[in-house]
Amino acid sequence: MRSAIATVFPNTIHRNCFFHIKRKCYNKNLKVFAANEGLPETFEDIVNFSVTEEEFETRWLKMITDYKLENNKYFTKMWEMRNIFIPVYFKHDFFPFIQSTARSEGTNARFKDNVGPTYSVVSFLRQYQRIIDTIQNKEQIEDNQSKEKTPKELQYGYTIEKQAIELYNRIIYSRFANQLKQTENYKYKEIEEGRTFEVWYKSNKIRKRGVIRKYIVQIDLTKGAEEFSYICGKLNKDGIVCAHILKIIVEEEINEIPEKYYIERWSKKEKKFHIHRREQTSTTHRLLRFNMLSRQAAELTFKAAKGKRIADYLAKEFQRIGEELDIMLAEEDLRLETIANEGAVQTHSLWKSSSNGNQEIVSIRDPKRIHQKGRPKNPTRLMPMVEQERAKMAKKAGKNKNNKGNTSGKIDMYL
Repeated sequence: MRSAIATVFPNTIHRNCFFHIKRKCYNKNLKVFAANEGLPETFEDIVNFSVTEEEFETRWLKMITDYKLENNKYFTKMWEMRNIFIPVYFKHDFFPFIQSTARSEGTNARFKDNVGPTYSVVSFLRQYQRIIDTIQNKEQIEDNQSKEKTPKELQYGYTIEKQAIELYNRIIYSRFANQLKQTENYKYKEIEEGRTFEVWYKSNKIRKRGVIRKYIVQIDLTKGAEEFSYICGKLNKDGIVCAHILKIIVEEEINEIPEKYYIERWSKKEKKFHIHRREQTSTTHRLLRFNMLSRQAAELTFKAAKGKRIADYLAKEFQRIGEELDIMLAEEDLRLETIANEGAVQTHSLWKSSSNGNQEIVSIRDPKRIHQKGRPKNPTRLMPMVEQERAKMAKKAGKNKNNKGNTSGKIDMYL
C-alpha cells in the first residue's frame, strides 16, 4: 500500500494508525507494563505530548535504558518506524482531530453494510450514490443548524469567543471552546515585554503531566500584520488556535484573533465546490413537482415580460398547454375510475368465494410480556489492561503464598 500511494499520490502524506500500533504495544507487552511501575505513564507522556522530535527521541532512549527494554523486540520495532506514526512527526501536517483510521474504517463499514460481495457494478454505483446523497444531506442539515442556532450565552464572555461563534460552525466552535476552557490549566510568564511569553501546565492539578513542558509563544500586534508564533503546531494540524496562544490572548486582553487564523474549511460560509444535484423528475412528490414547475414557469414569465411580442406568444402557448392538460387530466380520471371499479369487482368475488367455503377464524393475541427481574445492575468500571494484568499478578502471588504456607504445615504434621 505504501508503494502504491507513493506512486499514484506522490504529494500525499502516508501515516500509519497511531491507535492500533499503541494498542498492539500494550497487548504484546502487557506483563512488562504491569511489572514496571510508572512505565505506562512515562510511555503515554512521551508518545502523546512530545513537542519536538528531539524531545521524543531523547526521552524514548532514556525510557528504554531506565526500564531495561533494550532486548524488547516490539519497542525496538516502534523505534525503527517512529517517523510514520508518532504524532510529533506530523505536527506541521493537516490531520484534523484524527490519529487513527477510524474515519476510513467507518466509511468502509458503511459500504460493507449496504453493498454485498455478489452485487453487480451497477448496483454498487447505485448504493454508492445513495450513500453520497445521505452524507451530503446530513452536511447540509448541519450547515443550516450552524447558521440558525447559536449559543444563548457566552461561556466566558470574551470578545474572541463571540468572534468564534460568528465564524466557526457548531462542531468546530465546541472544540475551540474546549481549548478556551483549558487555558485555566496553564500559567504564563512574560520573557520579552509584549512579544515573547512562556506558558506551562500548572503543577497543582490532579491530572499531572509526566514532564512540565514550557511552550514559547511569540506575538506581534502590528496593525495589519498581526502574527502568533507557537511551538505546539496545533493550528497546522487541526486548523484551530491552541490553548497556549489563547492563554496569552486572554491574559493580555487582546480583543480579537486575526482572521487568517480562521481557516475557511471550518467556517459557516457556503462551500466553494459545487455539488452535482440530480434533476427532479415527474416521479417525485406532488409538492416538489409544484415547486419545480412554478420555478420554471416563473423563469419563462420573466423572460417573456421583456417584450409584447414574446409575451403574446407565451400567453398563446399557455392557453394551448392548458387545453392539452385538460384532455390529459380527463383521460387520467377515467383510467383511475376504471381501476377502482375492477378492484371492487375482484374484492366482491373474493368475498363471495370465501363465504361459500369453510372460513378459517384466526385469533390474534397480545404478545407475551417479559417480566424484568428487578433493576439492572450498575455497570462496573472498565479497568485498563495494565490494571487488569496487575490484579491478576497480585492474585497469583497471593495463591502462591497460601500454597507455600499449606505445604509447610503438611511437612510439620508429617514430621
